[in-house]
Amino acid sequence: MSNSSSTLRADVLIVGAGPVGLTLANLLGTYGVRTVIIERHDATVHEPRAVSIDDESLRTMQAAGLVDDVVKDVVMGYGVRYFSWRGNPFAAIQPTRQEYGYPKRNAFRQPLLEATLAQGTRRFGHVSLLFRHELLSFEQSATGVTAQVRHDGGELTIEAPWMVACDGGRSPVREMLGIPLEGETYPERWLIVDLAQRTVPLRHTSTFCDPRRPAIRLPGPHGTLRYEFMLRPGDRDEEVLDEKNFRAWIANREPQDAELPLVRKVIYTFHARVAQRWREGRVFLAGDAAHLTPPFAGQGLNSGIRDATNLSWKLAAVVRGQAPESILDTYESERRPHASALIRMALRIGHFMQPKSVFGAAVSQAALRVACLLPPVRDYILQLKFKPKPVLERGWYQPSPVAPKAELLPQPRVELPDGRHVLMDTVLGGDYAVLGWDSPAFRAAAARLLPPGAPGRVVGVLLQELDFIGTLPQDMALVRDVTGELAQWLDARGAVAVVIRPDRYWYALVAPQALGASQAQSLPLPVQARAA
Repeated sequence: MSNSSSTLRADVLIVGAGPVGLTLANLLGTYGVRTVIIERHDATVHEPRAVSIDDESLRTMQAAGLVDDVVKDVVMGYGVRYFSWRGNPFAAIQPTRQEYGYPKRNAFRQPLLEATLAQGTRRFGHVSLLFRHELLSFEQSATGVTAQVRHDGGELTIEAPWMVACDGGRSPVREMLGIPLEGETYPERWLIVDLAQRTVPLRHTSTFCDPRRPAIRLPGPHGTLRYEFMLRPGDRDEEVLDEKNFRAWIANREPQDAELPLVRKVIYTFHARVAQRWREGRVFLAGDAAHLTPPFAGQGLNSGIRDATNLSWKLAAVVRGQAPESILDTYESERRPHASALIRMALRIGHFMQPKSVFGAAVSQAALRVACLLPPVRDYILQLKFKPKPVLERGWYQPSPVAPKAELLPQPRVELPDGRHVLMDTVLGGDYAVLGWDSPAFRAAAARLLPPGAPGRVVGVLLQELDFIGTLPQDMALVRDVTGELAQWLDARGAVAVVIRPDRYWYALVAPQALGASQAQSLPLPVQARAA
């Protein structure tokens, strides 16, 4: 960071210090990128907002070096129980698999998460978090962005080659760029009531699919509790916000909750909208600035965290001169399909949660109850397998005939030579990695499989029954596949090794014939992302 008179210079300017902007700043910090993040408010939020964080987002917190601090304020591994219009349980989602290293559904409080992320930025001397700094305007050139920022009645100029707007659903940056949102805003309104000092143990969300008044009861950390009630067209704001009215609705569900202290009450309308484009020159949109997700699947914040994960390492690679600027063109092409798929999933769940009549509720709920008698269907629902998988349809990777879409790799626990068991990403490091079955051919060829100019680490994998033997080349790690997940993953794709991107999607699958020491060559840049 440099400061000359009233001009501040950095590599990346982030607008908005919500969870997405703060996550991006922490990730850029781990890469050594000079980052300025500005926020017009005095501090991070104090009121509860988003309440669900998934396994992919916790994996990102791991990459940012903050997961241990984050999970202190998280209820790990909660499920969802669905109740019929008669009040009887008829379905449940209680995933037990931890494919990416963490439980699939977890409850958190946004103020606590933001405070942890804000504190995390202080680890880096090259990251500046500036509150009470409001973006007034900006201009772009062929080499960067110049932003005018108001602070305590004065003005500051910030110059950076790149800017990322993480400034929310009403994004001023998106408005300044003239980028429209496409999709719908729905007429249904919901009342959120946040409560505190819950003493009754509560682990799972309850969803009441009652056409008379659909409702949700969500547990939170540190004795917090949230209720959400769907409002009817005739409901008036002043009436539903009256405590005696909504406390009566709560008492109708769980009498012991009705007397808990009130933290917040608010009415919201949900949206299913996506920005027409996520990049304009040297400015990117991320999080709610790029896409607005209905709340029914708890994926709005998590989609934004995925944006930060995808964009951070690409910006870092460009800033460090390790990749061409064309890699940034793959941000939207990789993220838009998955974000849109999650919006569609949330809408489907919302339609199920908001039955319009008792007859419709009875029919749909009976059909689901019968379907769950079939083990494959029950497992599909129970393990949350209907959630769109994190895959890339096109972008910065080498398509394989066996696997044309790049996937997010699982994160099993592996054994180190000293006997410790750790999550796989701990060994992979923060850049690219080449992971494969340990052999003389692998050791000779692996480093040449990294993308040109990209830093990375080589990790050899041993079968469970083999001992750690041999002298390792410099900068190579060795692990044991104690769960067998890595063997299963590689074998299913006909690969003996895989090149892994910093965000843990695979970059290339390596077939056995590619490991001949004399024939191994550096992989070319992906066709889709080559500079014109």
